[in-house]
Amino acid sequence: MAGRKLEHLNESIRQKLGQLLIKEASDPRLHSVTITSVAVAKDLATARVMFSAYDPAADPKVLTATLNHAAGFFSQALARSLSTRRTPRLHFYYDPGYDHALEIDLLLKEVLPDDE
Repeated sequence: MAGRKLEHLNESIRQKLGQLLIKEASDPRLHSVTITSVAVAKDLATARVMFSAYDPAADPKVLTATLNHAAGFFSQALARSLSTRRTPRLHFYYDPGYDHALEIDLLLKEVLPDDE
């Protein structure tokens, strides 16, 4: 699949998974999950789905296991809405970028004076 089409598919899957998490996920732990990126393999067999959670109390390992357990449900839902021959098998991975941003923000607040 060409580069632009693959990028478009990645973005389309990211948006559709986000909508599925909001509208159809029955597990309340998944309501704090945001899909940050999707990388579909060139053969469309698999997709690496990166996510973050904006709930600091959420355990990334538990969320990863929960999402990977529900990957079949998400794949079926994607198959109904995508216009591709194959629906990639989804593999979810935690993206620690949000956590790092929070840590940096806290460190900056400790070091820099308040501008009031």
